[in-house]
Amino acid sequence: MQLRLVRRLSSIVSQRAFWSFAVVTLLVAMLLAAVNITSRHALKSYVEDQLERISWDLAAIQTTGFTLIPELSEAMRSVEGIQQVESLVLLRAKLPEGGEVVSEVDGKPLTTPWLSMLAATDPGLLPPKLNLALGNNQQRIKDGDSFAQDGAILALVGPDRAMGSAFLALQGSKEFTIKVVRGDRSLSLFNIPLQGVIRLDRDELNRWLMDQLGSISFVPHIGIMLLMPYQENVLERFDSVATGLIPLDLMGGIDEDFAHVQRAEYMPEVVYVGRLDKEKLISGWDIPHSLENLQGVIEQIHSKVMSVGVPVIVDSTTQVLLQRMSRIAKLIGLLSLLIALPLLWMAWLFAGNLSGLLMLNERRKLGLMRLRGVPGQLIGRVFLLSISIGGVLGGVLGMAIGSVFTLIFYEGKDWPVWVLTQPQQLVVSVAFLAVTVGLALLSSRRLIRYATTISPLEASGRVAGSEALKAGVKFGPLELSCFIVGFYTLWSWISGYALSSISDLGLFVRIDQFLAFVGLPLFLYGVITLLVSRAEWVQKLLGVIMRPVGGCLGSFSVKHLSVKSHRSFGFLLIVALVVSVSIYPTITSGSFEEKGIRGAQVQMGSQALVTVNAPDLVDVEQLRGSLRLQLNSLQPRMENILKEVRKLEGVQSVTYMLEAVLPNFFLPNYGLRGVPIFLIDDVDAYINSVYSEPELGIGGTFESLVDRLKVGEILASSPVADFWRLEAGSVLPVGMDKERRVISARVAGGLAFLPGTPPRTVTDRQGFVEARVDYLNYLFSQNAYLVAAASSPELEEMEVLVPHVILLVNTKEGASLDQVQGDIVQILPSPPIGLHDLSAEISKVGSDMFIALALENMRIYLVGGLLLALIAILSVAFVNYTEDRHTLALVRIRGTSPIQMWRFFVALLIAPGLLGLVLGGLVSLLAGFGLANRIWNLREIQTAVQLLPTHLVISPISGAIIVLVLIMLLGVAFFFSWWVFRRTARETATER
Repeated sequence: MQLRLVRRLSSIVSQRAFWSFAVVTLLVAMLLAAVNITSRHALKSYVEDQLERISWDLAAIQTTGFTLIPELSEAMRSVEGIQQVESLVLLRAKLPEGGEVVSEVDGKPLTTPWLSMLAATDPGLLPPKLNLALGNNQQRIKDGDSFAQDGAILALVGPDRAMGSAFLALQGSKEFTIKVVRGDRSLSLFNIPLQGVIRLDRDELNRWLMDQLGSISFVPHIGIMLLMPYQENVLERFDSVATGLIPLDLMGGIDEDFAHVQRAEYMPEVVYVGRLDKEKLISGWDIPHSLENLQGVIEQIHSKVMSVGVPVIVDSTTQVLLQRMSRIAKLIGLLSLLIALPLLWMAWLFAGNLSGLLMLNERRKLGLMRLRGVPGQLIGRVFLLSISIGGVLGGVLGMAIGSVFTLIFYEGKDWPVWVLTQPQQLVVSVAFLAVTVGLALLSSRRLIRYATTISPLEASGRVAGSEALKAGVKFGPLELSCFIVGFYTLWSWISGYALSSISDLGLFVRIDQFLAFVGLPLFLYGVITLLVSRAEWVQKLLGVIMRPVGGCLGSFSVKHLSVKSHRSFGFLLIVALVVSVSIYPTITSGSFEEKGIRGAQVQMGSQALVTVNAPDLVDVEQLRGSLRLQLNSLQPRMENILKEVRKLEGVQSVTYMLEAVLPNFFLPNYGLRGVPIFLIDDVDAYINSVYSEPELGIGGTFESLVDRLKVGEILASSPVADFWRLEAGSVLPVGMDKERRVISARVAGGLAFLPGTPPRTVTDRQGFVEARVDYLNYLFSQNAYLVAAASSPELEEMEVLVPHVILLVNTKEGASLDQVQGDIVQILPSPPIGLHDLSAEISKVGSDMFIALALENMRIYLVGGLLLALIAILSVAFVNYTEDRHTLALVRIRGTSPIQMWRFFVALLIAPGLLGLVLGGLVSLLAGFGLANRIWNLREIQTAVQLLPTHLVISPISGAIIVLVLIMLLGVAFFFSWWVFRRTARETATER
């Protein structure tokens, strides 16, 4: 009997509740599923971007000798999933002093503490200086063409006092030889033609190795290094003699006593680098399985290599990347839920207003049933059952539609079905379904309570008491907490001061990570609640809009809206949420990218940077002695080059500076390589043509400090200023003249960074382990140098070594940078030792995981969020209209004209909507700017970008979103202003 009654009641009162909450859960589940798949696609795209930044996926390091390179390479190639294997050989030997093994250049002995050989089977593994000095252009390098199999570059590593004289004396050398000398007998091990002699900074080499291999190596502080293509016979002979044996192929006709020599202090290192078949092994949709595949490849490499008999250490930046991303992938469901919080909030408001609408529409039926004696608890159970069934069905259908259509949108017709059947994805889907149904049940409590408690008298009344159930909006402890937490989140983003930055406790880090997702909606809720809870504030703010729009009914509309503040609360919060969450990702992305581009421009200083070996420009003898004498030789040559470069069609401006090495300037950790001083040829031309920002100066703006160079003052980088405790006006001893007299100069200030210095950055990626990140940051923070004008009279008698000249070139708009660089190379007397362009430096600026998620999910906000907001706004407007229809009818009966009534209704909708739009827009500006600033401050690898302030960038898409929301508000307002007149005032007033 009771079951039959339940069925009867369901057909009478619960159909609207069933379909209404089925629609609510359908929309919410569809959006949650879309956000989840979008977040996974953002993670996939981010992983793919990071993988493209990794030159080689893994490196197997052999430190036991040079032998068995072909066997080990073949062993690695035989592993399934390996596409390419190349070898990098670094052999370091400290030959015994006065020993039998000697090195010669053009037949003259060359004494050096360490002799190293660096060779690779692929040119990309070697520093660009080798390829440029050998005359290989950049296109050949990019295309992977083989390069000359004979010839090498002799690189000198060490300070000026150890290698300066040798650097000049060896210029023009033709041949390098290693031989064994015993008594009057000698045996030549090998001869290598020399293509050039350069200075090599060991930190620069390690940066290059870090960029290519993801790891560094030991480079002797003082010594010479042969940079060469892979020549197995030469490397084998060097390896053999370093271990104390004469190579077997040279033993013919030599007595047995000559077969052995004294062993050297020998440190061989062979690195086998490999590229994976990423399409086969790695999928961004399934990172844990991809990590398992990579670990399987590494285990196979160990097994194959061990069968050869040589142990290796396998290092993989790709493995580090996938391990980090795997942890994020496990939390992607929680991240999706946090990202979707603003949408859930809008859905909550929508469901709450829907409950209010159902209360109004079902009031008379409920009253009649109570008069007929139907128990209130039974009516409540019927509503609960109908809402639950509708919620589950709508949630399941919404999850399916949201997941499938989002996958098809990203992957096309060949979308991967298996993505939706993964165990982790199924668990996430069930959790989202529970959240969706739970939201529907929670928001329906008011409706169920109303159905169980309504009295027949209230149901028969002309005006329902439902309005009384809506308590006035109060700014209590909960709202204050939301405001404080949200304000802290935005303040920490903008200022950079957060709990995680002042304490290493993991709890604080997790709190800040959580607030990164919920802080924005909490701040909005707190601000809007504070605003709406103050009736006089609402009247003043809304009155500015409502009075002119409402006309003669403007003041009445303000009072009418302020009396029932929950109405304005719904409009304000929904509009503010949809505006803020839709706009702030575009502002964050624009501000983040703009700062990255500015950072690359600061590091480069110009669009193209060309480094030339100074001895290639003038006779070596002219590079000895005082700075004045060297400048007298270099400047005429450089003026001729600048004149020719300026004639090039695509060149807008060009200037240059000299990179010199101070032989007598002390600084900790620089005693073995020398502190450089950059000498600017034309200070005015440098200021006008080189990109800089005021914040690069310490103790003044950058331009004002550089301008002081014209009066003979110098600038110091932060490490120099900190060690010598320099301030403006300090006198610093920088060197000596040929009579060993100290030369000093007055310090104008400090520099955080000097634009135009050769870039020393690495590709920003997530594959570096923490220790290597610390090493890179150490190199950046300890980058010491001085800056002066080349024509400074205080320095003209100073003894220096000038190894490099740096050309700073800006191109005209639309000019081909590659073409300009190629033309400059043709003008130079010999190939440059460094070519850098701005686009390459910009490409090194990494993307960010949070921005990738925000931008991908912005599509959901723009489509699903705006749709949900539109429906929510319509529901709020319809509930307001339903409750106010009698009031509106009475106003019309009092003689209000249609146009006045139309303006009154438009004012009621437009005013809170516009206020919500303004609030949401202001919050999105703060959040977008602050989040971009926060992300750059959290970057692991320090570069010049962190020295620059974050700029607020508002993209055109931000304006388009605001216009779209305005159109939506105007459309809803005009619809309901028309809806008022669908009946006469008498019909509306007598409607029950």
